[in-house]
Amino acid sequence: MKLVFHYSVENFSNTYVLGPDNGGDAILVDPGVLDVRLLEAIEDNEYTIRWVLITRCQPQHLRGLRTLKKVYDAELFSRNDRVLDFPCQTVNPGTHLQLGNFRVDALCFPELSNDSVAYRVGNWVFCGDLLSAGQPPRTSSAYTRANMAIALERRFFTWQDDTLIFPGEGPPSLMRGEKLFNRVRKSAGLEVRDLAGLFESPREVGPETIGEPPHREV
Repeated sequence: MKLVFHYSVENFSNTYVLGPDNGGDAILVDPGVLDVRLLEAIEDNEYTIRWVLITRCQPQHLRGLRTLKKVYDAELFSRNDRVLDFPCQTVNPGTHLQLGNFRVDALCFPELSNDSVAYRVGNWVFCGDLLSAGQPPRTSSAYTRANMAIALERRFFTWQDDTLIFPGEGPPSLMRGEKLFNRVRKSAGLEVRDLAGLFESPREVGPETIGEPPHREV
């Protein structure tokens, strides 16, 4: 499978397109924008957007949705049953989706917001606003931050160290790095205990584990 990445300078947000190597039906994550450059990237890869995964119903993740629906007859998935007046398939905690050849596992985080979802496809996680390359999620209070730290520790940081994380804002990162250095763990008083192994040579991971490296299109 192939991953197309698009960064919106207007929204300061990321949009991702996940599809087969040789074109076909594809998944789009967070339609924050659908501009000419993203549309060209989709068409150049011979993709048809059939499914849209929304990590959170915030403007920076949705501004391109109306335009996208004019171009593609895509099915929407969200925590809400409607988004911008479009009907959605409701994603519940523990939902497993089979979208073409893609199995998508959904994990909800009401500790951040009632509409927050992370989607896992193989060893890739699209986490929206949960975190961003060492940074904790933006929260409104110390109470919410503490709850989020506990939720991430129990339901997010339990995944494999070589899991690739694709946030709604900022660059991709590895789960191992987030476990070691994300400030949400430090703020919760969670000690980093794995520094001794940080500089060891990583084990080889074949394409059957994480797929091909993502292709960056901007």
